Amino acid sequence: MNTSLRRFSKPSGGPPPVAGFTLTEGLIVAVIVGLLLAIAAPSLWGFWQQHKINVARDMVYQALRLTQADAMQQRHDRRFSLRERNGRIEWANHPEAVPASRVTVWQPLTDGVVLADIDNTLTRSGGVYYTRFDMYGNLKSKAIGEQGTITMTISGKRDTHRCVVVSTVLGALRKGRGQPRANGNDRFCY
Repeated sequence: MNTSLRRFSKPSGGPPPVAGFTLTEGLIVAVIVGLLLAIAAPSLWGFWQQHKINVARDMVYQALRLTQADAMQQRHDRRFSLRERNGRIEWANHPEAVPASRVTVWQPLTDGVVLADIDNTLTRSGGVYYTRFDMYGNLKSKAIGEQGTITMTISGKRDTHRCVVVSTVLGALRKGRGQPRANGNDRFCY
């Protein structure tokens, strides 16, 4: 018989070769994967919470910018309104002449994000926070209540606080995050 054929032929007799893992090896791999997931899960959960709150803050910031731009484009006063309803934050951009109670279209923010119990300093009326922009994109009123902060959170801890600050009469907006110490205005989100 040709020697090259013998190398590829089946051995005669004996048990066939076994491929795969034993039960013990499979259990060891499962335990190691479980331990790694248990170690990584809190970090992944924290990362997910930070992502959700950042998305909500960015949505509020963009909604304020949209209201400001609409006021300038349409050449009449616009109001940005924000409310918490059924455990969810909603916002609306509407003409100043239309009260928030008559607005029918409210845009929801990310699930699980709520208004923080501190640092919400925009004007509030009837459970709705608001600020108004004139046709030039400036704050409608020179009153200090038109300037202020909207602060959102997930867990109530300051490290998940995110805010949008309306900081000048010209309608300047900026984003902020929760800090361990208050600033000069006794606010923790700046």
